[in-house]
Amino acid sequence: MSDSLLKHSSLSYASIETAPVAARGGLFHFLAVLTAVATFPLIFMGGLVTSHQAGLSVPDWPNSYGYNMFLFPPRLWIGGILYEHTHRLMATVVGMLAIALVIAAFATRSASRRQRGLALAVLGGVIFQGVLGGLRVVLLKLDLAIVHACVAQAFFCLATYTALATSRQWNEPRPMTAQSSNRGRRLAWLSVATVIAIYFQLIAGATMRHFQAGLAIPDLPLAYGKILPPLNLDQLDAANWMRTRELDLDPVTLSQIWIHFLHRLGAIGVTAMILTLATFVFRHYRTQPRLSRPAAVLIGLLMVQLTLGVLTVLLRKPADIASAHVAVGALVLVTSFVLMAGAIRLYGLWRPMEFRETGSASVTTEPNSLAMA
Repeated sequence: MSDSLLKHSSLSYASIETAPVAARGGLFHFLAVLTAVATFPLIFMGGLVTSHQAGLSVPDWPNSYGYNMFLFPPRLWIGGILYEHTHRLMATVVGMLAIALVIAAFATRSASRRQRGLALAVLGGVIFQGVLGGLRVVLLKLDLAIVHACVAQAFFCLATYTALATSRQWNEPRPMTAQSSNRGRRLAWLSVATVIAIYFQLIAGATMRHFQAGLAIPDLPLAYGKILPPLNLDQLDAANWMRTRELDLDPVTLSQIWIHFLHRLGAIGVTAMILTLATFVFRHYRTQPRLSRPAAVLIGLLMVQLTLGVLTVLLRKPADIASAHVAVGALVLVTSFVLMAGAIRLYGLWRPMEFRETGSASVTTEPNSLAMA
């Protein structure tokens, strides 16, 4: 090894040893995990609100029928009010956890600037989401309800990432070679594409739910007995005749039918991407639990999600199954996000300059940084 390479090596190891160590574990991490965990039932409860069409059951905000939200009498928690009011209370729980998370972040001396920024982002996300929900009630805007549902999914990923970034395993250095790094970056990009596809599928699902299009196509796997759903008004009239006379369902519009159909097409595309991603992980990273475990969980969640989607249609959209479909969709997104975060943390998205110049092995503490070994 040349003197210059030895010098580069000693400097790189020194930079690792003297680099500031971010907070790992402790109360900060516990609160981050608790915030992420609490977000899941909040999303499920939001699904119940939509499934029961209870979004405007409490018509004022931030009060509840003139009462302070925390003093609203339980005897009045009936019908749709129960779903909407308890959803608001659960959102308050997540908000309080976010406040505690920020306090813990700044009280933890070893917390890095990035970790504190994540905690502040979580609090900001809760506030933004709460305002969106309130404006949906006050302004009676359906578009805000869709945005509210989509932001909830993004917030779930943010809270989960904060829990990851404060864990003990997150900052462990990993050995890397040029060959493994090239393959790892392919995995990282594939996981990014999968997360994006799942998120767009959830947007389509939120749009479908809020436009009352969940049963716009009442049969599976075909659409009114054909490969393609109605394309014109004559075919729509025939479909609505079948719905009202044979199926006892309300008539629908062409836009509702095609929103539903696009959601089905999205499910096929997302399934293909998840299977491709999981196959890649199992083929090349079976021995890496940080990657193989979320890939295995992702396959299981995909099977559950597809089953719930089929049952939602065949059973005429029962509220509990439809809401479970929403919640499991959130788990599919966040599990793929965990896999993506792990792949990017280990391998990054772009080839480091040192690999392009030397192709040597390395030990890295950041996904796109390099320390020569």
